[in-house]
Amino acid sequence: MNPYGQWQQGGAAPSIFGALPSLPASNPPSALPNTVTFTFTNFKTTILNSTVISPQQRTVYRVVTEATAPACTIFKDNENRNIAMIQWQPHPTVEIHGVAAKQRARDWLRLSSDQSRRVMEVRGVQYAWAPMDGSICLYKAQSTAPRVLARIARIPTAVMVDMTQEVLQAGMLEPCLVAAALMCCGHNID
Repeated sequence: MNPYGQWQQGGAAPSIFGALPSLPASNPPSALPNTVTFTFTNFKTTILNSTVISPQQRTVYRVVTEATAPACTIFKDNENRNIAMIQWQPHPTVEIHGVAAKQRARDWLRLSSDQSRRVMEVRGVQYAWAPMDGSICLYKAQSTAPRVLARIARIPTAVMVDMTQEVLQAGMLEPCLVAAALMCCGHNID
């Protein structure tokens, strides 16, 4: 079973690459308790050309894919430093400064053997992203009682990433944002 196959977009066939559908404007996702929300907004055609807004409505990152170099997407902070990079050709690779050395996206965000979730390892801890109630939710992969630590949800004009304080304190902000972009961009990462 593909973990993203249950999401349908405007009656189209489900995406096997992890794209999220837009929720109806009258049905925005309810906030997760005790979370902080970062939002990809100001899309210039895709999430790969967007702005990430903090809970205080300030720009904290820019996601840039230059028209002259469409094979590379860069996440930049407010001081114009590159914090992450996705190279799309010949096979998608991802690198997150201080977190993940350059590796194939399919290895960093690997599909589980039963195809029910995508697993990533950050600082020695395995986390899993899986569909739940129209969103993609993050939890610790080895937990006996998994609880949602982060959630990705698409609304008509943005992609919201809710994160618990536990995730933020574990240094997961950038990995969660990069994972959201990879799962919502529509590119094949496998």
